[in-house]
Amino acid sequence: MNGKQKKVLIIVAFVILGMLLYPPFHQIFKAGQVIGLGYGWIFEAPSYATIDIGVLITQWIGVLIVGAIAFFMLKD
Repeated sequence: MNGKQKKVLIIVAFVILGMLLYPPFHQIFKAGQVIGLGYGWIFEAPSYATIDIGVLITQWIGVLIVGAIAFFMLKD
């Protein structure tokens, strides 16, 4: 692993951590209606909202795919 690959790994780790600290929120009503509430600081989440896990995992997978492509492209 060279220096550029280490930088890619560090950047990917910080982006994923940032997504964890600033996740997407949504609210689900009794009738099954889902309303996206955008993104917010995890420690100041609205009491009526929950984290939209599907969107968060999708974002993580996207970052991991792009990071893996960059990692292998920077191989010596």
